[in-house]
Amino acid sequence: MESKGSVFRWVLIGLAIFLAMQYGSKLLGFGGEGKSELQPLRFESSEIPAVRQAERTCDITTDRFRAVLSSRGASLKNFLLTTAKYQRKGTPIDLAATPGTELREQRRQLRTRLRNEAVLPSNDPKWQIDYDVIDYELSHADGKSCTFHYQDAKVEITKEISATERPYELSVNLTVKNLDSVPHRHSLTVETDALRTQKEVTGGMFRVSPFLTHVECIGDNGKATRLKQEDFEADDFKGAGFRPGPLNPGDFYQNPGTVEVAAVSNAYFSQALVPELAPEGLSPVCQLQIEDYFDSTKYRKRTDDPDLASVYRARLSYPALELQPQTAATYKVLSYVGPKERTVLSAAGGGHTRLSEVIDLGFFAVIAKVLVGFLLAVHGVIPNWGIAIIILTLTARSLLFPLAIPSIRSMIKMRELKPELDAITSKFKDDAQAKGLAQMELWRKHKVNPLKGCLPQLASMPVWFALYTTLQTAVELYNIPFLWFPDLSMPDPFFILPFIIGGTSFLQQRMMPMQGGDPAQQKMMLYMMPAMFTVFMLFLPAGLGVYMFTNGVLGIIQQQAVEWHVRRTSKASPQTAMAAQQSDLKQRNRALGSPRKGKV
Repeated sequence: MESKGSVFRWVLIGLAIFLAMQYGSKLLGFGGEGKSELQPLRFESSEIPAVRQAERTCDITTDRFRAVLSSRGASLKNFLLTTAKYQRKGTPIDLAATPGTELREQRRQLRTRLRNEAVLPSNDPKWQIDYDVIDYELSHADGKSCTFHYQDAKVEITKEISATERPYELSVNLTVKNLDSVPHRHSLTVETDALRTQKEVTGGMFRVSPFLTHVECIGDNGKATRLKQEDFEADDFKGAGFRPGPLNPGDFYQNPGTVEVAAVSNAYFSQALVPELAPEGLSPVCQLQIEDYFDSTKYRKRTDDPDLASVYRARLSYPALELQPQTAATYKVLSYVGPKERTVLSAAGGGHTRLSEVIDLGFFAVIAKVLVGFLLAVHGVIPNWGIAIIILTLTARSLLFPLAIPSIRSMIKMRELKPELDAITSKFKDDAQAKGLAQMELWRKHKVNPLKGCLPQLASMPVWFALYTTLQTAVELYNIPFLWFPDLSMPDPFFILPFIIGGTSFLQQRMMPMQGGDPAQQKMMLYMMPAMFTVFMLFLPAGLGVYMFTNGVLGIIQQQAVEWHVRRTSKASPQTAMAAQQSDLKQRNRALGSPRKGKV
């Protein structure tokens, strides 16, 4: 009975670790919240002028990025991260890539649209403007700001995009003036988009891809609604003209309530919009969409196309506003396009935004935020992320040490009772019920509870899950070298650390083997757990490996400390202690397949 319970306990712990690493984002809430309140919408046809003007571009350059803006829609054509940390083989990461289709201009970030077919038909003369795609004139450019201008008989539009004094931010100011002699309406939408191929978002063995992208709305209460590709294909999104699978242009889902942030994000980067100013107190809503792009002439299913890509869209949609003749309306939106660095996000918009909420820390976010704060504080003193992870792990393990003591003590007591348990097994080998009752009586007599060693370990698991999520989503580790690792956010390219972790796990199992009557089970657990950890770490980020190695070494030290204290304070007789030691040594030899026989 005890043997089976021990095996079950270790299998349970191993399964929990595997599920956390493989499916932690879903099990712990990482990547999504309720969808029941989302409202399906279908609109957005596009009217394009028959005669187009030549495209002109304007650059905004800071010490962190280079933004290339186009006169086609006064939208963001490229957003290049220019610091060495965010380059791939010397090439800056572009966070404004658009699909290579006829919809390229209509899927650019910071595109502003002034018509909404949910309010009026696209051909209604009451609209302030006749087209959805506007060719602007570039009227001013100074390297830090770009001003675009458009005018016809009915409307004058001025759109200024400028860099703020903070990293990765662009301020968008839009003014719409009615030049006609009669009232006209407009309904503004501002959007942000990201293109991701299926190869980019597909994870590897035991690891979710850090570029798995989702769209999200964050309300004024800080609650986030996050949707991934599979959410748009779920059965509960059917109806209201919406069909699962490849989406039609214009299929949006609207999140009700006041919006603070509309964003497209992955584990490391985010493209977000924050509403700052609107006329007459107008409040926008947040709308989300994911569109698939695949060759339908060659493939019946989108997933069959090896070049499958998706465009992830989030936008702010303002209510319709009627402008009287010769009156104007001004809107202001803050755009953040960049890495999800904690300190940068907390200071974004002058520290008055909820952009920090785009970092999804999962179900145990309360614990994870404490761990993140401590990690950043340590790095502020010791500017080395590898050492900061080690110090964080040492601190967390030390604080949780009181929860580990009962588990270690319980295992020591079970080991001391091994001779008596063997005697009970021999005496009642043909009567499982009598053997179980005798074992329970023995445990009661010596005040031993086998479950007592497991429960404290389970109580500490939220901390380890939170720590795992923290390190899995830490862009601070992106492209950061440590020891022989070129990048703490990537697996060890030389596979050295996984086998070191497997060795420390084997040593820990060897020092405190499972107590039970079946040598085959003991041998299985002795090798299975270390092998499992080794396989996991072949594919997980090196930063997580540094944490697991530090945690394993400190666990061995703590285990030895408790054993030493128990030996010092034990009241067992010398004969009982000697018998326990002999029994333990025999058990270890059997687990290792030793050919030794006879008395030790």
